Amino acid sequence: MNKYFYENPVYLEYLRYNPRWYKILHYDPSLFDSFILEANQKLHLTKKDSIAEFNKKLSFVSALMQYLAKK
Repeated sequence: MNKYFYENPVYLEYLRYNPRWYKILHYDPSLFDSFILEANQKLHLTKKDSIAEFNKKLSFVSALMQYLAKK
C-alpha cells in the first residue's frame, strides 16, 4: 500500500491533506479501495469528470472555429 502512494503522488497529497485516512488505513487496510474512491471523487478524477472536461474543451474549440469562420 505504501508503494502505491509513492507511485501516485496525487493520492499521497490527498492523504496528507486528509489525515483522518492515516488512522483509518492503519487500523483497517481493507478500506484502501474506499480511500481511492473518495479521493477520485474529491479530486475530480473519475471517468465522468474526464468526459465533462473533454466536452468543455470540445465546446471551446467548436466556438473558436465558428468565430474564426465568421472573419
